[in-house]
Amino acid sequence: MVWLVIEIAKDRPGLLNDITHHVRLRNLNIRSVVGTRQVVLMEIEGEIDNELLRELSAIDGIDLVTTITQSFRLLGFVQEAFMNAILFYVMKRDPGLLETLGYEYGKELMRHYMMSIKDFRDALYTSLRVLTALGILTLKGVQFFTDRTIISIKEAFDEEIGIPITKGIIKGLFDSIGKARRGVNVVRKNSGYDFIIT
Repeated sequence: MVWLVIEIAKDRPGLLNDITHHVRLRNLNIRSVVGTRQVVLMEIEGEIDNELLRELSAIDGIDLVTTITQSFRLLGFVQEAFMNAILFYVMKRDPGLLETLGYEYGKELMRHYMMSIKDFRDALYTSLRVLTALGILTLKGVQFFTDRTIISIKEAFDEEIGIPITKGIIKGLFDSIGKARRGVNVVRKNSGYDFIIT
């Protein structure tokens, strides 16, 4: 895996399409794209040569194109730095704060989607898919029963510290509607976690 680091000099319609066109001409697989109007990171599966870098640099609106050949999960890299920064401070002072932060984030996320998606289940699925796209968790599935809901995930970004933020987020997703507070029980499985919401 190689990461292209693409600095944008002038954003314009079709710029990302032009970039991906040149990458695909070489039969390279684009695994992920993330970025802002100033810099785009693109994870590429395959070999990148200097000719491709020159072609990309010549595209109107592109300033500089470099590569990162070190393999890393982008959000995992950010997560590790972020978690290490807050871990020592928060865990010594108030470990419950991490779950509370996740809880408030989950509530706000669900409130946001419930403004345009009126069905709770659809809003829940949308929220969980967004969380998966952001690398916060990896959704396996959701099961709805009359007395409980089970959310199954493969992994969570805060596994190293016991998933307090992820647990808070999931609880917040459910507590965002109505006045009743839900209970969340986490069951560790070989292939991930089941969050049982009652």
